[in-house]
Amino acid sequence: MPRPAASRRRTVARVAGALFAFATAVVLGQLGVSAATSGTASLLIGPLDERSLMSLAMLIAFLSLGIGLWSVDAPRWMLALKIIGIVLAACATALAAVVITLVGDAKATPLLQGDCDTGYVVVEHQSLRGSSGTVYRQDGLIATSVARTSGDDAYEPFAMGGYAVTEAGDTLSVSYAINRPNAGSNPLGTYAGAFSVPVLEGRTPQCGLDAHREPLPSPAPATTPEPAPVTAASVDDETTELVSASLDAASGTAVDASGAPIDTAALPIRSVACAEGPGTRRELRLDFRTDDNTRSVADILKIWDRAGYEKDRAMQEDIRYSEGRPVERMSVRDTSSTDGLVHLTVSSACIVE
Repeated sequence: MPRPAASRRRTVARVAGALFAFATAVVLGQLGVSAATSGTASLLIGPLDERSLMSLAMLIAFLSLGIGLWSVDAPRWMLALKIIGIVLAACATALAAVVITLVGDAKATPLLQGDCDTGYVVVEHQSLRGSSGTVYRQDGLIATSVARTSGDDAYEPFAMGGYAVTEAGDTLSVSYAINRPNAGSNPLGTYAGAFSVPVLEGRTPQCGLDAHREPLPSPAPATTPEPAPVTAASVDDETTELVSASLDAASGTAVDASGAPIDTAALPIRSVACAEGPGTRRELRLDFRTDDNTRSVADILKIWDRAGYEKDRAMQEDIRYSEGRPVERMSVRDTSSTDGLVHLTVSSACIVE
């Protein structure tokens, strides 16, 4: 007749084995979905997206492995290997727990237009200094990433309702707050975060859902029925505002190549011919240096990201662009290793007057 202690150890081993098998199935399922969709889709279970699922599954797997090794009787000659396996599993469990802490608390929020769902869900991860979010198109447990969001000072705009959705044709335009309402102005004045996603056809939305909305700090609609004509004067004003906000975000005082402080109001903006057709575009080129060029470039790019510009990158050059704004393209290149300078270029859309 088996001893009660031995029976309990076998029960613990079976439970640990079942948990290990479950965690392995989750990891294999996630890897399978990613491989089948070339990395464009992943599993989404409640608020657990790819990062959270993989971290949690690894934690469960290593923890159950360690418990399983401890609960299994081993002959004397394998005792050293058993102890080594338990120690390694404990270390891996601790590492997985640290990763889960770094991933942060995740919240999943259905993206609502009014009180109706749109078929999209936003998963936000909070950190000490801010938050990051991923917008998914969800089909059951499979979710496809379509956009990314961010917030400052641990603010989660979608979980806290600080967003608005408007529909124009077959496009949903989403504006969202970067900071908590009334917590301070955006460095670019009227700009908030924004992205667009297509309207999902062939589905019946669920309506009557609870949709708490905090006031946006700057309720600027993503589209306007009659946009103001683009003029050289309006483009110059916006260019000056962008460059001023960018240099304000830099580390220390920005100076030009000769070491003189930069007066953004006096920067020369020139007209160049549009390569794609008639008209001219306004362009500003600025070479400067700061107390820390690398950090300044990173902070400047954050300013441009918060303004809602799309990301791109060329050889040793970070680019932000927009297809519908007067300031169409901005780029920054750090050549500190050669001349100690940062080279910034701002170009407008083509102006036909």
